[in-house]
Amino acid sequence: MAVPIKMPRAARKELETLGENIRVARLRRKLTAEIVAQRAGTTRQTIAKIESGNPAVKIGTYVAVLQALGLLKGWGDIDDPVGEQMALDELPQRARLKNG
Repeated sequence: MAVPIKMPRAARKELETLGENIRVARLRRKLTAEIVAQRAGTTRQTIAKIESGNPAVKIGTYVAVLQALGLLKGWGDIDDPVGEQMALDELPQRARLKNG
């Protein structure tokens, strides 16, 4: 029996949104869950779990499904505005020439 995965509500909502977006992409391409499953090397049941946002599905399976749908490019790019702002805040206010 699978152990339930505890996740913050916001994280679970993001997975549900990702799953819904994957479902919409599949339907726009007029592909059945069975065809996507075959292309991704998984099962129709796992596609259903992904599309429902089930957190127990391995991230590698999500990646395989995105590849099967032609959506993998750029997926790993993470927008990090907080980290970027922190880096900008640490920049010196002015540049100094080095002597020597």
